[in-house]
Amino acid sequence: MLIRGPRHARVRGQNDSPEDEADILGALTPPGGVPLVPDLLDALLDAVSVGIVVQRPDGTPLCVNAAAKALLGSDPVAALAVTAATALRRGRLHQTVVDLGPVRGPGGAHRRDGGDPAEVLVTTVPIAPYGGPVAALVSTVSAESDAESDGGSGEQGTGAATGPSDRPPSEAVTVDAAGARLQRALLRAEQHMLAITEHSTTGLAAVGLDGRLLHVNPALARMLGRSASDLVGLAVGDLDGPDGAPEVALLARLATGEAERFDIERRFQRPSGETVWAGVTLVAVPDDTGRPGHALLQVTDVTETRLALEMLEHQALHDPLTGLPNRVLGLDRIAKALDRSQRSGTRVAVLALDLDRFGVVNDSVGPDLGDVVLVEVAERLQLALRAGDTAARLSGDEFAVVCDEVRDEGEAVGVAERVLTALAEPVLLDGRTVVPTASVGVALSRADDPPGHHGAAALLRDAGAALHRAKSAGEGGWDLADDDLRRRAVDRLDIEGALRTALAGDQLRLHLQPIVDLTTGEVVGREALLRWEHPERGLLPPAWFLPVAEESGLIDAVGRWVLEEAARIAVATPGLGYVAVNVSPSQVRRASLLADVEDSLKNSGLDPSGLVIELTESVMLGSAPAGRRQLHQLERLGVRLMVDDFGTGFSALSHLRDLPVTGIKVDRTFTAGLGRDRQCDRIVEALTGLAHGLGVDIVAEGVETTQQRDVLAAFGCAHAQGYLFGRPEPVDV
Repeated sequence: MLIRGPRHARVRGQNDSPEDEADILGALTPPGGVPLVPDLLDALLDAVSVGIVVQRPDGTPLCVNAAAKALLGSDPVAALAVTAATALRRGRLHQTVVDLGPVRGPGGAHRRDGGDPAEVLVTTVPIAPYGGPVAALVSTVSAESDAESDGGSGEQGTGAATGPSDRPPSEAVTVDAAGARLQRALLRAEQHMLAITEHSTTGLAAVGLDGRLLHVNPALARMLGRSASDLVGLAVGDLDGPDGAPEVALLARLATGEAERFDIERRFQRPSGETVWAGVTLVAVPDDTGRPGHALLQVTDVTETRLALEMLEHQALHDPLTGLPNRVLGLDRIAKALDRSQRSGTRVAVLALDLDRFGVVNDSVGPDLGDVVLVEVAERLQLALRAGDTAARLSGDEFAVVCDEVRDEGEAVGVAERVLTALAEPVLLDGRTVVPTASVGVALSRADDPPGHHGAAALLRDAGAALHRAKSAGEGGWDLADDDLRRRAVDRLDIEGALRTALAGDQLRLHLQPIVDLTTGEVVGREALLRWEHPERGLLPPAWFLPVAEESGLIDAVGRWVLEEAARIAVATPGLGYVAVNVSPSQVRRASLLADVEDSLKNSGLDPSGLVIELTESVMLGSAPAGRRQLHQLERLGVRLMVDDFGTGFSALSHLRDLPVTGIKVDRTFTAGLGRDRQCDRIVEALTGLAHGLGVDIVAEGVETTQQRDVLAAFGCAHAQGYLFGRPEPVDV
């Protein structure tokens, strides 16, 4: 429906009513002013050469004059949709240059020669009567005069009219055209910058040096969870965040010229309570004098990156199965506790905990249910600890507990006993009941302990040493580290390092002890006994360093060296008889014994019958099927096997039947009492009869007196060794 006027140029929106005219006239009438007559308003609007479009915020057209239709086509509201939406969103005047495509039809200032797209200047103002909500949007549209394209003919189209001028007409048109082009260029530059700002995913704001936000783009508004209109006018100090407002101090430094740019990372807090991590850049923007006039605030949301880094850090410092701190974080907690204790004068206790027979549990119920046990242990540990204590999983079934501010050993032991009690409760796994008992080693800090991570590692080491001693005493107990244990723990570490040097530096030696025939007195063989010629401590027996070699994994390398050296000496010294070599359980378990023996025989040229391998009963009984196969392969190779220290371990006659054993050696504990202790006499006599019955050789160790020799000979023992026949001595080759 048309709103009638002289030229019927003003159109009303669909379904509008006469009341709409009153609404729009009221919106455009200042308070206390004289209302405009509709027909007079029609005439006035159609008389101007500037296009005028009035629309509601929802896009319903209220008023469109003739110039607007001539410039923008049949649907001016649609042509101005983006401009109107921008002005409505920003809540203030918005001026822009709109490009229009070539228009088919008769002439028009909006169409240049050649049909190139024309540009119109659009200014849109939101109208909010009496400070209320926006009631209408008023847009003015102007186009460049045709005079410019006509070469200054002076014919006026629908562009902006020029006022009186003292300049000649052609010069006035040229100057006005140049000014118009300059205005349009400036507006285009501003429009491009606004487009970049409005559509940027980075938060941007212009900030006065007093801290007031002058302009805020949509990205920053979304980031902070507020509208741009709410933010404009606020001080940066009003932006919520756990880190305060560090920008205030930085703006003051920018104002003094101390720096031109600052980069920080901080947290903002949205009204919903959500925290946003952001990288913030403040850059000084100079004014006409070259001094800082305001600042550009650039805010990048780094929340996802920060959360990813925190997740990676958590994964690096925590056990993925139980969620407990791992060894790295556990050591850090110990170090921090030590630092606090030195300031407060209290002590720190570290508990090293190892589950008893957890390998059996894993083999019985499988690794998945074994993990259930570990998770249950972790939960019970945390429930049993005092407030402020830390539980950590070091590896496998090893855990540690850090107890801060401990008064004395009694309090630390109390924590250990509470932990053991908590763990002793049964766990039901797939219909089976498992009781996860553990052994605990306890170590307390001392005033002279080194600070930091060095002291933390030492304290954890002492707790581990106490744990080993507790396990050797039986399952389900605890032990407390003392000075002697600490000293031995340090020595073990020193020994390990020195032993590695000894292997590489030719410090190991073999001493050979003769084995004689008790009937003839002739030497039939020699046992190779390992010694370490330490550059500072002298000649060291194997008991001093072999346990360390076993724990550190060096025993295999030491065992290979002994085999190689014994075979070399036997070949280089005819008349020595066979050479007997002790091998470690590790060599048998890892299935490397056969390869080591074959290599030593091949490299030296020793006949296999000249080599005897000695193994303890525990090694033979505990050998896995692969290890047992090795022993049979050695027998087929021609190498003899003897059971060392027979009768002192878990003796079982079945392994004498099932394994290719060619002899047994009577331990010196039985030999020492011969002729004086009837029990020893009966045991040795029985062992000798057993060897004869099985058809295997028998050698008595530790023979030091003629009485012991005579008793052995009377029992029918074939061979013996000991100080009576000769001490272990080096052999020059």
